[in-house]
Amino acid sequence: MQTLVNPAMFQLRDIFHHPATLLGAMLLGGWVGTLFPASAPLLAALSMLYLSLIQMAALPFVILAVYFGLQRLPSEPGSGARLARLAAMSLLAMLLCAVVGVLVASAGGAGAGMSAAQAAALGRLALRSESQFTMAMRDGVEPAPEQWDIGVLVPDNFFGVLAYGSLPSVLIGVLCFGAAVSVQDPLRSAQLSAIFEGAYRALESLVNRFNTLLPAAAFVLAAAATASAGVEAIVLLGSFLAAFFAAAGAVCAAAIAIICWKLKKSPWLVMLALREPITVCLFSPVAVAAVPGFIQGMSVRLGFSRGLVELVSPIAPVFIKAGEAMFFAVLAIFIANLYHHALSAADVAWICALSWAAALWSVGMVGVKSVILGGFVMASMGLPLEAVLPVFMLVEVLCEGPRNLLSFLISSALIALVADGLYIKNEQDFEVWHPSTLKLVFTRKQALSVLFLLLIALSTVFCAGIGYGLRRAF
Repeated sequence: MQTLVNPAMFQLRDIFHHPATLLGAMLLGGWVGTLFPASAPLLAALSMLYLSLIQMAALPFVILAVYFGLQRLPSEPGSGARLARLAAMSLLAMLLCAVVGVLVASAGGAGAGMSAAQAAALGRLALRSESQFTMAMRDGVEPAPEQWDIGVLVPDNFFGVLAYGSLPSVLIGVLCFGAAVSVQDPLRSAQLSAIFEGAYRALESLVNRFNTLLPAAAFVLAAAATASAGVEAIVLLGSFLAAFFAAAGAVCAAAIAIICWKLKKSPWLVMLALREPITVCLFSPVAVAAVPGFIQGMSVRLGFSRGLVELVSPIAPVFIKAGEAMFFAVLAIFIANLYHHALSAADVAWICALSWAAALWSVGMVGVKSVILGGFVMASMGLPLEAVLPVFMLVEVLCEGPRNLLSFLISSALIALVADGLYIKNEQDFEVWHPSTLKLVFTRKQALSVLFLLLIALSTVFCAGIGYGLRRAF
């Protein structure tokens, strides 16, 4: 019976996670959001519920993945030099993404050719949308930092940053903690690693279960986005979205080509191995939800070093802001064409450099907060981003998936480039985890005794609480 049920279950899961199914759910959600714009608050609440559920499991999984990556990586030859090369190439890849964004947006004429009626409609939409966002422009409110606050990223209290810190500071703290544990005697850290291993596998299973809700999540998110933004904003910014999606597609194709070149495999096999995490990355609002799939695809299916993959894949969407660099570059070209501002070669080079710097500055920022940094790029050319900023905030959610996918695929391509000499084969052997069941057997007398002692303990705590309250009252 088991052999008959499991294939059907896998087929049903494949149908639900097929890109065509998810695209259909997204298009249906967009249609529903267009027809019922008043349902935006309800749809936003449902999307926030899914976001909270997936973050509940994905964020601890990311922390443990980084920890185990640090434990496995020292066994690889030349791990320090590989990480240094990977960090340097990540910065270069972000700059190249900005260059590609500028070239594609310039070639496609993003923002150019907009008629007077369309410009007026864009202005009206910006004024109508401006009330949805509150921006502090007066005294008495703490201004935004004008430089990188390194103290926010570097934690001074590991347990405090785990409880209250942002994700970049949490990952930096985990990197320090994992590096400290990795240099200890393996016999001393074996028990800690065994405890973490059980939580790691449980969280991985939980994230995969939440990802089965991806069709419903794609439907709700698309409906919420179109209900909030409306079709008018998407149509008016169509040239911007087309340029950004085309540039992101070109860079993703180049990253996959690098993986195929290093593995000497066809693009079909690589795409098949990474199909599930790519799909999750495109249709999930949380980038870290795709981390388990990328670890599985890169290490087990494609055979790269598991330690390197576990360390780099969780860090990629947080620190490799290639999508943001491309977003700012395309945005600058769009605004320049919108205001008929002629750009020289020096201006284009300056846009690429500023987009790269703004992307580095956006580490730790998510969502619409990162869009505001586009003003950092616009200010150098004297262009007013504030006039259309509310409209871009409305459609920013449409660019979230491609931005996250850029970070993951670029990090995967960089892993392929620095993995020379490591053990690579189709089905990599690594530590196989088998769940164990702990059974507790009690006699009836023992069970009654345990229940009686538990009742005594609870009543004691209850009475102590009443006594403390009465003492405070009198």
